[in-house]
Amino acid sequence: MITRKAARLFMLVVLLSSLFTLTAYGQEPTGAQTVTDTSLSGTVEWTVKRTEELTWKQTEEITYKAESKVDGAGSGGVGAGMARQVNNTAYLNSYWFSGVEPLTDAQMKERVLELQQYKIKYQLADIGILVDSADAYNGTLPEDGYAELGRWMKLSRETDPGQKIIATVNYGKRYFWRDGNRVSNPNFGNAVFNDNLRAFADKIVNQGVLYEGQRYKADGIQLDIEGFLPNDPVLKATAQHVRGALSDTALYSIASPADPAVWSDAYVSEMAGIFNMLNPMMYDQLGWGSPVNSPETYQQLWKTTIIRYAHAIANSSRPSTMLNPTMPAYEKKIAEDGTVYHDPAIENIYNAAKGLKMARDQLAIDRRANPNIVKNGVNGAGIFWWSKFIWIGPDPNDPYGHDYALDRDWWMQGWVSQK
Repeated sequence: MITRKAARLFMLVVLLSSLFTLTAYGQEPTGAQTVTDTSLSGTVEWTVKRTEELTWKQTEEITYKAESKVDGAGSGGVGAGMARQVNNTAYLNSYWFSGVEPLTDAQMKERVLELQQYKIKYQLADIGILVDSADAYNGTLPEDGYAELGRWMKLSRETDPGQKIIATVNYGKRYFWRDGNRVSNPNFGNAVFNDNLRAFADKIVNQGVLYEGQRYKADGIQLDIEGFLPNDPVLKATAQHVRGALSDTALYSIASPADPAVWSDAYVSEMAGIFNMLNPMMYDQLGWGSPVNSPETYQQLWKTTIIRYAHAIANSSRPSTMLNPTMPAYEKKIAEDGTVYHDPAIENIYNAAKGLKMARDQLAIDRRANPNIVKNGVNGAGIFWWSKFIWIGPDPNDPYGHDYALDRDWWMQGWVSQK
């Protein structure tokens, strides 16, 4: 038996309006209750199962079985409006591809359908951290990070062949601190690192990974190289070296900084000539003297950054390079010195979408003078972090209990339906 207070009922009504399927990851059901709701446009049958994870979390599984009579299949359901912005990205949990979180074939397919319903076209599949070493393994990627990637690619394409799978590799040791100064890591971008990373890109995109006797190829690869150094010539050389292993049709993406003091307009243009997708990380912008300290200043950051990137791409050798800025959906973050560098009350999808709309309106005007600016202003937008975005109920890791039902509603109504 499941009891509901008024607030809980209200939240479920909001969730119902999305008409999506949320599955319980690695959980076993302990009880179920089925309700038919005819108060919306169309009848919605839904099931609530109280479940307990096999590890430490407790949540609810909500499965909707319905045909929406409001917006049609795949629209996001009641209240979402017409889906206009559909070329979106999402950062997916590394556990899905390593097998740390065991998934059945059915569970994998359910996750793909969930991505489809939230209008995600590009899956940024986190498959691990590149080796940082002074030996022959420098720049390689341990295979256990993508042990389940072949199976995922097979099932994803069977479920929704329109979604593109971009294997995302991470590296977080671009520099280290010495006497209060940033010092470039000599392991990054040397010949061994570059050759190994290029060989991996060739393997994952051109050769494929083996699953049940067949090879499955990713649609592209994304580099997430942090931290950033200003107009980094070593990063640019590494990116260019890896580019040589990829065809023009392969998706080649990079996570990039928002700060113009880190990547100048000219450098953004240079990187747009190498990559065909740039994903500015538009979050963790608070604290340490940052001008971002309110919803309004965060919206303004989005406006100015997107306009800057769009112009830099338009002025590059590859003006068709896609711009997919990333919106935040995760809990409050506080540094060791007590500085709040991410606050979901400020940095959230609602404010991001509002700032992006302001940027797109200005870019529509700017395009009269520069027709290389894409008509939509951007290709799409992204979500970081998907595992949080789809979380049901208050976040147990957040002392303030942030509820991502708000983010899901903001995403569909504020961005996906944005004109």
